[in-house]
Amino acid sequence: MSRTISKISLGTVQFGLSYGVANNGRQMSFEESKGIIDLARQSGIDTLDTAIEYGNSEEVLGEIGVDNWNVITKIPEAQLGIDNIDAWLQQQIERSIGRLGIARLYAVMLHSTAVLSSDHASKYWNALQELKQQGFIKKIGYSIYNPDELDNHYNNFHPDIVQAPYNVIDNRLETSGWLQRMSEDSVEIHARSVFLQGLLLMSQEQRPAYFRKWDKLWNKWHRWLETEKTTALEAALWFALKDKRITTMVIGVNSAEQLQEIIDVSKKNIGLNLVDFSSSDIKLINPSEWSL
Repeated sequence: MSRTISKISLGTVQFGLSYGVANNGRQMSFEESKGIIDLARQSGIDTLDTAIEYGNSEEVLGEIGVDNWNVITKIPEAQLGIDNIDAWLQQQIERSIGRLGIARLYAVMLHSTAVLSSDHASKYWNALQELKQQGFIKKIGYSIYNPDELDNHYNNFHPDIVQAPYNVIDNRLETSGWLQRMSEDSVEIHARSVFLQGLLLMSQEQRPAYFRKWDKLWNKWHRWLETEKTTALEAALWFALKDKRITTMVIGVNSAEQLQEIIDVSKKNIGLNLVDFSSSDIKLINPSEWSL
């Protein structure tokens, strides 16, 4: 297995939900999902990223059969009124393991760090540590949306894994210093949104009208691609692949053909003269802020 293929994890939100600005509101069929998993396995990809809140993604994966994969799932915050966090967490994780049809999870991440700011923070984290010691989980961590979350929680709740957005436009993980610090601490860094939900791969004509206010940036991006004689896919992948501090990129696809294209591109020896496309505009870099 090549080093680049080992740096790809397969995101599976599309298996259970319609997701992404480039996905046209469509959820994949079981046959499409199975085709993607089969291709990923044959290509040497060995890690799957899912979540309890990804619709029926875990059930789909369990039906396909993923017992020989490293599976990561994410758990939501407990509903109000649940007093026994330990029992609730164990129940959630055992149910995930059951739906997935696996012996144990490679990792469990908090879907959001909001719980770490709650009164139940220590209970949550201690319960996850206990489940890790019992062998249900190999690693624990959390998914973040802004590096500021690490300022607030990293020291008190030291993770094995952090999943964070990282792409040519949103490189706050680097500029904040957290990418380097976590790498030095041997924390697994899982980069998601390397294509910014497909936005980086679109032509000017394909991009929804909401994004026209950043036309200056898009024009710069497309001119640079022409100058470098490269594609948006090659450039966006290369940005994350070239950084040895990134453990893996979590990439979701809408078809086996898309995955094959990503695999083929990731094997290329790409070298580019990157210019600065970074933006700190939350209305652009955070998909939850988009008004489409």
